[in-house]
Amino acid sequence: MTAPVHRSTPLSGGTYNTVHLLAHTDGTETVLKTEPPAAQPRLSYEHRLLHTEARFYTLARPLLGALLPDPLRLESLPGEPERYRLLLTRLPGVPLEEVRAGLSPAGLAAVRRALGGALAELHTLTGTGFGYPDRPALAAATWPDAFAAMVGALLADADRTGVALPWGPDRIRGAVDDHRGLLGAVDTPVPVHFDLWDGNILVDGAPDAPALSGIIDAERAFFGDPAADLVSLALFGDIREDTAFLDGYREAGGTLEFTPDLLRRLALYRVYLHLIMYIEPATRGVPADRADRLRAFLRPLLDADLTALSRPLP
Repeated sequence: MTAPVHRSTPLSGGTYNTVHLLAHTDGTETVLKTEPPAAQPRLSYEHRLLHTEARFYTLARPLLGALLPDPLRLESLPGEPERYRLLLTRLPGVPLEEVRAGLSPAGLAAVRRALGGALAELHTLTGTGFGYPDRPALAAATWPDAFAAMVGALLADADRTGVALPWGPDRIRGAVDDHRGLLGAVDTPVPVHFDLWDGNILVDGAPDAPALSGIIDAERAFFGDPAADLVSLALFGDIREDTAFLDGYREAGGTLEFTPDLLRRLALYRVYLHLIMYIEPATRGVPADRADRLRAFLRPLLDADLTALSRPLP
C-alpha cells in the first residue's frame, strides 16, 4: 500500500503513454504510466502495452531484482474500462543518454559490461509461446509464424494509416518468408525487451565510477529470439563494436557467435524495428516535417538491410 500522493510531476521522453513522477507523503516516489484514450490511433502491437510491461517485470525481477521496477498496481481508469494505468517503483539514476558523453571510457565500459551480464540473465528465462503474449493475433507456437504475423501487422498498419512505404509489402513479406527456415532455428521463446537504447538504461554514481542502476520501459517486449535485443542495444550502429557489452554477456554465460545466419536474423529484426519507427509518427501526432526527416534517415537503413536479405542464402 503506497502513502498518499502530495505532488505529481509530468515526465518527458515517452511518446505513447503519459508518465508522471509521484511524490508520496512518506518520502517515497513512484512512477505512474497511463495509456492514451482507447479511441486514439495506435499500431496493432500497441494494445495492452502496460500489461506486457507489467508481465515482463514480474517475470524478470526474480533474476534481475532492483535493476527493474516493481509493478505495484495495474488497473483500468475509473469510467474507462479499456484504458489502463501502471504504478511502478522509481529506480535511482538517470538515462545513459543524458550522461554518456561525460563518462570516462572505463566508466562507460563498466556500465555496458554490467548491462551485458543483466541481459544474459534475462535471456535464460522462457515463455510458453512466441510473439506478444497480450495480443493473440501477434503470437504463435513458432517463431517464424509469430514474426511473420508481427511484420504483417505493421504492413497493415502502414496501409491503414496512409503511410506510403517505398518498398512494396510483398518485398518485405518475401524477406521474412525466405528466412523462415533460419528463423525456425529459434525454438525457445525468450523475453526480449526490444527497446534497450540509452534512454531506457539508467546509471547512477560519479562520472568516473558509474553503475548500472536500472532497465526501464519494457512496453515493446515480446517473446522470441534473444538476438533481437542486440538491435536496440546498438541503435543505428553495430553491436559488434560494443566489446564491453559483449564481454559482459559472454562472461555471464550468454552465447553470441556472429555467424552469417545470426547476421541475417539481425537484419530482419532491424527491418522490423525501423518499420515501427517509420510508421508510428502517423499515430502519434508527429509534425509532418519531423516525420519526413525521420523517414529520410530510415530509408537508406531499410534499403541496405532489405538488399542484403534479398541476396541468396549462403
